[in-house]
Amino acid sequence: MLDLLSESLRLPDITAIAITVFAIMDPPAAVPTLVAYVGSGAHSGAADLERAIVGIVNRASIAILLLLALFSLAGEYVLKLFNISLEALRIAGGLLLIVLAVEMLLGREKIGEVRGGDFAVVPIATPLIVGPGTMSTLIVYSRIYGPALTLLGALLAFVFTYLVLRYSYKALRYLGDSVLRGLGKFMSIIVASIAVELILGGLRGLNLL
Repeated sequence: MLDLLSESLRLPDITAIAITVFAIMDPPAAVPTLVAYVGSGAHSGAADLERAIVGIVNRASIAILLLLALFSLAGEYVLKLFNISLEALRIAGGLLLIVLAVEMLLGREKIGEVRGGDFAVVPIATPLIVGPGTMSTLIVYSRIYGPALTLLGALLAFVFTYLVLRYSYKALRYLGDSVLRGLGKFMSIIVASIAVELILGGLRGLNLL
């Protein structure tokens, strides 16, 4: 309890983790396609559509929260289980994030792989929001900052992600599709910068820089 309390006071680290995780999850870019896909069902009006979106987001949020907690707390054990060094994971995670950033910049539809049915958990929770980039980042950060601090940052990112998804219908109505997609492209710059830092950190750890 004391360790958790002391780590909770490291607000700059928590904020940095939260911004990183939020940028990688990139909920603004998911809003247009999420609303469009839910709207393809049988809804008689705007109120019904908004209720349907809220219901799906609420169910998806439970899975998102569980996944964030799992990879924040179990990251150290994953590294030990597969005998992976932090440097190797930093480089691999950085390369993965670069691919993700390019896809975000090119405007790839995040929900394009939906096949139908109740999609609250798959693919909205994962891989739409908590994808490989988010998972690998949480594992790296759990080693760098510790599981408790990583979890606190991930929870803060989750709160803002939930709010974006929860009010996605209103956001799309008032901001428009182009603004939300523009925010998604801006997130790609942040993700690419994080990717470069991870790769450079891994190379320095291997004494290659």
